[in-house]
Formats: sequence, C-alpha cells, structure tokens
Amino acid sequence: MIEVRIYNVTDKTELDSVTVDTCPRDGDPIEIDHEMYYVCETDCAGTGDIRSIGVIPLVAKDPAKIPDVKDYINCLSVAHKRAQPGKGDKK
Repeated sequence: MIEVRIYNVTDKTELDSVTVDTCPRDGDPIEIDHEMYYVCETDCAGTGDIRSIGVIPLVAKDPAKIPDVKDYINCLSVAHKRAQPGKGDKK
C-alpha cells in the first residue's frame, strides 16, 4: 500500500492523500471527504511507483474556474464509460 498525494486539476488544490495498491487509470473513481472524484492524470513511474494523482470532481462547484472545460468533459466521459457494466476500456 502506498500513500499518494492527490490534487484537484480543476482548481489546482491539494486534497487529502489516499492509500492505493497500484497506479489508478484514467476514469477510476476515488472518494475523498465524501465527494466523488475521477482520476484524470497520474504520475507513475514504470516501476509502479506513484508520485501523484490528478483528479476532477464529479460535480464542478464553480465551472468558471475550470481552465480547460473540454479536457474536464473528456475526463468525465472516460469515467462514465468505465462505470457502465460491460463497457469502457478493458486493459
């Protein structure tokens, strides 16, 4: 188990760290402080070492602060596809 630094890429804030076994993939859900986030950026070494994870919130409280709305929507789209049974990327 590895404790990893988490940051919200929409407003550039650091969130509570989480403990993970492996490097999460884009679209993986992570619950932090009773709010749902989805992984959209990971900084993982080829050895599996995890440096940090960027996430986006399921609900953007202030959409005007999102620097790249298209990227935000693309990340949510990936998360949505992966959450549907029998769909999404199967790596």
